[in-house]
Amino acid sequence: MQKEDLDFFKKWFLDYVDRFTSPEVFIQENIKLKIEHTSRVCENILLLAKAEEVGEESCRLAETIALFHDLGRFEQFMKYGTFKDSESENHALLGVKILENTVILSRLPLREKDLILKAVEYHNLMEIPECSENSRELVFYSKLIRDADKLDILKIVSEDYEKEKKFRNPALEFDMPDTPGCSEKVVMDILNNRMAKLTDTRNLNDVKLLRLSWIFDISFPATLALLKERGYLDTILYSMPETEEVQMVREHLESCLNTVETEYRI
Repeated sequence: MQKEDLDFFKKWFLDYVDRFTSPEVFIQENIKLKIEHTSRVCENILLLAKAEEVGEESCRLAETIALFHDLGRFEQFMKYGTFKDSESENHALLGVKILENTVILSRLPLREKDLILKAVEYHNLMEIPECSENSRELVFYSKLIRDADKLDILKIVSEDYEKEKKFRNPALEFDMPDTPGCSEKVVMDILNNRMAKLTDTRNLNDVKLLRLSWIFDISFPATLALLKERGYLDTILYSMPETEEVQMVREHLESCLNTVETEYRI
């Protein structure tokens, strides 16, 4: 991929998202949130790619994947008023459909086009499909976008949790109630070093735990280093009530982070 290709995609993206305006403040704020999120994910993926010492052309490909990873979010939120895929449609597949229908990627070689489409499709799955294991390149870019995306989502929600309740964005919390307790399934997933499932969440505490469980899907040492440096996990952990189960989860996650840090030798 050449620099002029990336410049073309950036301009196209800005023109595309400029169509999504609404007189409703809630909708407009969340459209803006996703535009800014996309920009930061582009920054994150370049940090991770450069830490992996890939070349300039590979960095441009990674940045293009980041640019388009949430393309479906804009149409999704305008149409359904939610970021919850289960109550609307899969935003990754919607993004792939938009890219295919607009033929925006037709200027690229088939290999690069397919990498972008598959990495966008895989970025929000629980895990990268096994069928992709025969393509080391696809797995690499899929892991890059998943890590870069998680980094910024954790930034957004940790900052939101620091606000007074009345100023929080309910779209980030999937409109979950702020009730006591935690889902046993979510807690057990974390204690067994697994990512929790959104379908098992029942309240805001569960959503926080779900996002904390993402550490079990981190692929690159630089991602973990940035998470620790920026303090997102601590902010989320200490925004939760001081209950016995939360303390148990906190101690387990801190132990896991220390173990992974030692293995990565950060």
